[in-house]
Amino acid sequence: MLRQRSISAIGIVLFTAIPAFIGGIVFDAAILITALVSIHELTRAFGAAGYRSFRRSAFWAGTLFIIIGAFRSPDSSIPWLVTGFLLVSLILPMFRDAPEGALLDWALTFAGLLYVALPLMLAIAIRRTDGDATQHWTNVVAGWFHSPGKGLALIGIVFAVTWLTDTAAYLVGRRFGTTKLIPKVSPGKTRVGAIAGVIAGTITGSLAAWVFGAPLNVFVAAGVGCLLAISGQLGDLAESLIKRNLGLKDMGALIPGHGGMLDRMDALLFTFPVTFLLASLLTRIGWM
Repeated sequence: MLRQRSISAIGIVLFTAIPAFIGGIVFDAAILITALVSIHELTRAFGAAGYRSFRRSAFWAGTLFIIIGAFRSPDSSIPWLVTGFLLVSLILPMFRDAPEGALLDWALTFAGLLYVALPLMLAIAIRRTDGDATQHWTNVVAGWFHSPGKGLALIGIVFAVTWLTDTAAYLVGRRFGTTKLIPKVSPGKTRVGAIAGVIAGTITGSLAAWVFGAPLNVFVAAGVGCLLAISGQLGDLAESLIKRNLGLKDMGALIPGHGGMLDRMDALLFTFPVTFLLASLLTRIGWM
């Protein structure tokens, strides 16, 4: 099981890391594929639990979110995208044969779309962050594909902290964990594993900022890593809560040993928005 999980993890890293290094339309396309697969898994899970979510509408709206996110600033596009989908999606239940349960189905569709599409839209914004990195190699690699070095450095930190936090929490919790973290939500998570994940994420934040050349001092980078480690684990627990309420173990079986696409993106759905917010805040106060 561990070997299968490790092999699959390598595939996941290649699928995400290579487009992230290239940036531009290649990364946008990878994010779009990820969003559509994740939305499909989530709406299918809703259907298996007896809810009639608006799958086709969620697909089109998710596509629109990602495409617009690739060409416009999230600060200007998110409000009208959310408002537009909110109003349009409220019209759809009017044409059902029976209105019973329509409100709950609409709410699940709307919440599911925001849960998946908005964070991935912000991933594109992070990768497109303008400016140079402090490491020459990062700027050189980014220059090969006509993309900003700073954006590459930031997305590198997100992936490194998120993955190593998850790995440390899993391995340490599996070996030494006895006391469960929140057993009613996720029976496999332990307190020791969670602490190990935060420590690993904090250290990784500092190291990744230096390796990729993010314009952060070591202490700020450590703080960023700590916050990403905490938010990533909360993202993992949030998806566990959804699965527990839907009566599922995994969202899918796309990735052997890991479950579905959404099972591997759950932490990133929290760390992408946190990174975007932290980058915006640190830039405004002159710390980045």
